[in-house]
Amino acid sequence: MELIKSGAYLTESFKGREIDLSKWQFWRMDPSMEVEVGEGFLHIHGTTSKDVRSFTGLTTRRLYPADAVLIVEMSMPCDYDQEGTFGFVAHLCNRVLGDEIKILSIPDNNCEVTFGRMGEKLGWFFWWLNHMSGEFHKWIRDEEPLEPFGDEAVSFRTVRLSYDAETNLLEGSILEGGKWIRIGRPVRFQKHFSSIELKIDAQARGLDLDLRFRNCRLFPNPRRNPLRVFVGDPSPKVGATVELLDMDGQVISRSGVNPDGLAVLHLPEEGNFPLSGRLRVLVGGEVVDWLEVVSDGVSGIYPGDFYASPGDGNL
Repeated sequence: MELIKSGAYLTESFKGREIDLSKWQFWRMDPSMEVEVGEGFLHIHGTTSKDVRSFTGLTTRRLYPADAVLIVEMSMPCDYDQEGTFGFVAHLCNRVLGDEIKILSIPDNNCEVTFGRMGEKLGWFFWWLNHMSGEFHKWIRDEEPLEPFGDEAVSFRTVRLSYDAETNLLEGSILEGGKWIRIGRPVRFQKHFSSIELKIDAQARGLDLDLRFRNCRLFPNPRRNPLRVFVGDPSPKVGATVELLDMDGQVISRSGVNPDGLAVLHLPEEGNFPLSGRLRVLVGGEVVDWLEVVSDGVSGIYPGDFYASPGDGNL
């Protein structure tokens, strides 16, 4: 069995020696801030030099489908008690805006997970902008954040932004204890595309800020994008079945093989993708082919993946 095509739209570990400028572009509104690759992470850091609101970071160079989920890991090793408003931001946008490429003829409908300080309030916020209706829900003074976990300066925290194209629902959440915890309240409005912004949002001069990102992945919404496996031989007429098991041997998903040789396996909507797992083809209860996939950073099993099996075994 082999992977024919990954379902992921974009994956980026930031483990390379340089930023991949075929995927990303810089967005530098404050020339005193640095954007570079660290030791296995994207590193955005420096001391701010502007009194006005300024963004520093990376944005994607192109648009992806709207019905998507963004997951990224972020860490902020700096002093959170500095005076001024600032945020460390994972942003799911509807258009492209950076130093080189700008697509501004479509609305700036977006949402973001931000860890930052707003006056006396420090924590995790879910901000959004519905450009079409003029609803701007960012740095709202009466918004109460999700309290800090206490390890944001020393650990990478996994955050998620999602958009459901059927319901127009946008949500932000953070992973804690293996479960997603919602940040703020979800909101509904239409997005047409997806793009990513990884950035610092600073609104004062003299802030010493440090933000790190790793293992960024954008992929199709699992609610409508199952994993597919084509089984070539034996013929599906003999009742072949495909299963996806977790690494403990528990069945995550199971599908019969249809007359066209295709098995369709629905993946857990709340999964922290990419997943690890074992795919196997069974005929009459006997395993005739299998593949183990171990998640590592941005590699693993995604919604929309397409695998193929000859069905005659590779044991």
